[in-house]
Amino acid sequence: MKTGLILEGGGLRGAFSAGVLDVFIKEGIHFDYACGVSAGAGVLCNYISGQESRSLNVLLCPRGESYYGKREFFRSGKYMNLDKLYGEMVYMDPAFDFDAFFANPMEVEVVATNCMTGKAEYLTHNKTAESLCNICKATSSLPFISGPYKIGDNYYMDGSVSDPLPFMHAFEKGCDKVVIISTKGDGMNPSNLKKFTPFMRIKYHKFKGFVDAVQVRIPLLMGQYKLADEKVKEGTVMLYHPEGKWDISHMEKDIEKLHNLYNEGIRYANERMGSLREFIGAD
Repeated sequence: MKTGLILEGGGLRGAFSAGVLDVFIKEGIHFDYACGVSAGAGVLCNYISGQESRSLNVLLCPRGESYYGKREFFRSGKYMNLDKLYGEMVYMDPAFDFDAFFANPMEVEVVATNCMTGKAEYLTHNKTAESLCNICKATSSLPFISGPYKIGDNYYMDGSVSDPLPFMHAFEKGCDKVVIISTKGDGMNPSNLKKFTPFMRIKYHKFKGFVDAVQVRIPLLMGQYKLADEKVKEGTVMLYHPEGKWDISHMEKDIEKLHNLYNEGIRYANERMGSLREFIGAD
């Protein structure tokens, strides 16, 4: 049986995913295939390298040292500086363990939106630090505040625009059972990029495919949530998401809120560990 893991994006809401995956690391839970979207890609990398708590350390980085925010804008001219996140912060203590990541046999992809076509592309690394950081930048690049990001001849932005919950792609890759870690809890609505369309049509006039894809992102995501629920009932998908009401934004600055969401991920993962082992056939 081939097992898959899907990590939804959601910016700092990825604190929930970080909590879940830290439990997976501690409990020795492994998958055959994994796909990360936007911010979910970074959390996924730390899981694959087996570095418990590293994602939390990045998320809770002091605002003055962070890769996003007003201070970073005045320093670098970018509100969200992915070159810093996947540059100097990769080597901050504890440094990302590239050797452990590349030694892990798990097949890994990230979703990025091709700016010209507006279609999802599933990018992978070539076992170099540069290629891994490049694909993480590509999936995480957001309109206005960071991207687009160029790899080869192609420009990419936010993977959550074209395939925000790519579990059907996991089935296409041969997975029989798929675990989805969603960052959406009650009160946490998806970002509505569509409201910025007039500005996008001006700034990204060369990237009509991307702007057009933004128009249907929310209906696409809602359809994927609905289909995921159906797959849960069929027994081929196991879905993780924060329980209860949460008031946390994609660029949340309240450290206590983020820590609470991380702890929710730990609680939820521990509570379902027995069910997960049975679902994926783990010892």
